[in-house]
Amino acid sequence: MKKYLLAWLVATGLHFGLNAEEYLQLVSLEGITGEQAVFVSMGQASKKADVEANAAKSVFYTLFYQGVPGIADGKPLITNENKLYTNSYFNSTSRYKFYVAGIKEVEKAHKEDSQYRGQYRVTVFLDRLLRGLETNKVYVSAQKRAEADQPLLKPTIMVVPYKRDGESYASILQNDFDRRVAVGKVQDGFNQRDITTIDLQAKLDAVRRRSAYEENSGAADSNDKQLLLTSGANVYVTVDVNKDINPTLGSRVSLIMKAYETSTGRVLASKDATPVNRFNTTATDALCAYAVKDNLSAFLDDICHALEQTAGVVIQFAIDGSSSTTFNDRFGPNNYALRDILRQWVRKNAFKAQFHLQGITDEAMIFDNVKIPPLDADGLPMDAAQFTFMLESYLKEEQQVDCTTRVDGDNILVTIM
Repeated sequence: MKKYLLAWLVATGLHFGLNAEEYLQLVSLEGITGEQAVFVSMGQASKKADVEANAAKSVFYTLFYQGVPGIADGKPLITNENKLYTNSYFNSTSRYKFYVAGIKEVEKAHKEDSQYRGQYRVTVFLDRLLRGLETNKVYVSAQKRAEADQPLLKPTIMVVPYKRDGESYASILQNDFDRRVAVGKVQDGFNQRDITTIDLQAKLDAVRRRSAYEENSGAADSNDKQLLLTSGANVYVTVDVNKDINPTLGSRVSLIMKAYETSTGRVLASKDATPVNRFNTTATDALCAYAVKDNLSAFLDDICHALEQTAGVVIQFAIDGSSSTTFNDRFGPNNYALRDILRQWVRKNAFKAQFHLQGITDEAMIFDNVKIPPLDADGLPMDAAQFTFMLESYLKEEQQVDCTTRVDGDNILVTIM
């Protein structure tokens, strides 16, 4: 048995088949065209016939474990090693061949001491390679690493009952047991997902103590709107309840939930939460709990996804006509060039680093699409005006760059003085 195990280890290259010393790792990127990357690689082998193959393998070995400038920021591609998979590129399996588009000789193989050496131009299906590595979980792209580093978006939510004509939140909580229970169960569900919620009843009690809420139908609607806008919630969720009681088949409760962005009234998500199963109970609270359990997680995911779909803004930096400043001038405590200061701020503050630099001239630097975060660091809604304020404060207070700003719709104009 031991003999067969040893033979298998040698064949798979887990310990003995990977001759890393034969891979010189003298590899450079010549260029990228479409989905293909062209590398120049030096090959080495004790047999002349093996030099070309080792030059190709050296490309993959260097990409995997050393990194090649111009690919993945020059960092090694293998971030989660799996020897059983990666060794298959270099042992008798020769998995590397699947990703090689072509090999051309640059310098004929010749003998140096006891080894043969030769230089080759190796064309690799780079996109296909990266997808293969990612599928096998040995490589994580820079974009996915950046996304993973982003904190999970967690909006503050207030759950309110669905209102019919002439109703107010206060009257529903006081007179409608089913909707009051439904609101409570949905709020509990959000709390269990570690989402900050604002309790509607507590908010109503607080504004009543300040005499800011009137209990008459004429003012109910406007007062409820004001309550939402001053609640501190980024999102409010309306909940309606529909009971389906059947003595023979069993009972169930449907919750109709809609989520709205508080600042704009934009609908973020909707869900008809109807349990598939029926239950031998007429207890509204238990039936509501079943509906919440099965549907709230997907509903919350829809809310967060909708909040992330923020519109892009255009940021145009311009040098004032009377100024002698240029984008190459250096500012701030680190003495960085102005163009680098501006790009790094946009990169850091754009939502999930989503931005596009259109170009730089002597007079202007234009980002034609910058995604702004839905919320600021305090958890409050972000808009173009607040984003501009943050930018201006940073330039003036931290980098000592004198500037003026103007917001025109989705266009942010920054003039460097």
